[in-house]
Amino acid sequence: MFFGIYGRKSVYSDKSDSVDNQHRMCNDYIKAHFKADDITLVTSYSDEDYTGANTKRPDLQRLLEDVKSGAINVLVVYQLDRISRDVRDFSNIYAMLEEYHVMFISIKENIDTTTPIGRAMMYVTVVFAQMERETIATRVRDNMIGLAKKGFWTGGNPPYGYVRKNILINGKKHVTIEPDPDGVAYNIWIYDSFLKNHCSLQSMETYFRKEGIKTRNGAFFSTTQLYKILTMPYCVEATPEIYDYFAAKGCQMDPDSPREKWDGSVGVMIYGRSTGVNKKHQLQPPEKWLVCLGLHKPFMPAAKWLAVQNQFSENKFDKTQKYDIPLLKGILRCSCGSIMAVSRKKKINGEVSSWYYCLRRMKNGVEACDRKQIKVDIIDQKLLNTLHSIEIDPSMIYRFVQKSELPLPDIKTINNKISSIELRIGRLASSLALADGSAASKYIVAEIERLDSDLQFLKRERAVINVEIKKRDELNESAEGKAQHIQNVMKGLNGFTAEEKNRIMRDILKECVWDGSELSIVL
Repeated sequence: MFFGIYGRKSVYSDKSDSVDNQHRMCNDYIKAHFKADDITLVTSYSDEDYTGANTKRPDLQRLLEDVKSGAINVLVVYQLDRISRDVRDFSNIYAMLEEYHVMFISIKENIDTTTPIGRAMMYVTVVFAQMERETIATRVRDNMIGLAKKGFWTGGNPPYGYVRKNILINGKKHVTIEPDPDGVAYNIWIYDSFLKNHCSLQSMETYFRKEGIKTRNGAFFSTTQLYKILTMPYCVEATPEIYDYFAAKGCQMDPDSPREKWDGSVGVMIYGRSTGVNKKHQLQPPEKWLVCLGLHKPFMPAAKWLAVQNQFSENKFDKTQKYDIPLLKGILRCSCGSIMAVSRKKKINGEVSSWYYCLRRMKNGVEACDRKQIKVDIIDQKLLNTLHSIEIDPSMIYRFVQKSELPLPDIKTINNKISSIELRIGRLASSLALADGSAASKYIVAEIERLDSDLQFLKRERAVINVEIKKRDELNESAEGKAQHIQNVMKGLNGFTAEEKNRIMRDILKECVWDGSELSIVL
């Protein structure tokens, strides 16, 4: 039997056992409840610092793929909520386990899923796990809101121009922020440059790059970094005008920070301005922001900060697509790993030529990447030529699909070795019966044990090879399906819009890399 062990430890400081302890207890359970001859292979999967609120966990996805491929017969976890703390996600995962006839064991709950009452208890346990997760999240959020209302910094990296500062209030440790003189001067200079030159973010990024102006970390500024600095609310004086600005945006204004208290003596504190999704921060809509008075000192005059925000409003432009989207926009990568963006140049005769260029080279210079820009038409045609070749000869697909990296050992040779060892063990066992009680018996027993160890190793190797063979067969079936899909797409490609073609390529291509001379793709 093929066993899979899954362990997870939350990103939060929960009280669950470490992943190593979970794996150890699962291994002990397997050894205690299954015969050694039945344990062919045990594979461990673990996700450290991942929440159970969703299934976006790399090793969980690897586990589910192995379930689909038949590489697992039994899944063992220490506790149900290690798989998921969401009822819907758990139900979907358990339904998959049932579909592929995978036995599921949770050690702590000791639930028998072969009975209706056992399955019901399993779902009840997951419901309570979800409730616990939501309760903890609510409690953490309420605590953070309470800290924000008191003006404390609620965590994460301090905003640009500030440093964290630990303070002691009524015997309790808290965190606030205080201005960093160098950061303050740099921030004010960026604001002044933006206003003086009446820049857009793109033109300011281009200007900084041409002038060699870099961040304090030594990299070129991006439009995202500039926008983050120029819209940062924490640095501005908390005046009545600033209060009105946030109230007009629809933000939640803290009742304990009424407008009459906004006298400019402190800075603004906002909770809920961004949220972490897949370990990345994303800006939330203003109606989810809680705006309070902070404890920290501001360094940006309200009039200047508002002038910058007004300039953003003036710089807004029509985002309607003026040109057709290139086939590989958002898909093509440079061999250095960076995405390749699109630039356009208008000729004297009015024609427009489009080019793919490496974003890393554009932001960090030629020392970061020496790949030159390339015309869109050239790259797009290279891809179409490849797809046309598959349309004509579907067997070409195997040149562009993912393949197993290592050649498989000869399964026939392994089977022959297993048969040979089993035959030798059988003969030795017969000899042992005849030599019972003699001095030779101990040598026969030792040889049988050695051969049995070799036999178990070969059986494990055979099991792994059989799983790999099954995966390769499935890859071949998948490749044939992809070839058929490409044939269908290419027949009607001209009937699609440029945007639709781009979406089709995103669906077809797993990888698409330009190294300066060759276009490499994985389907």
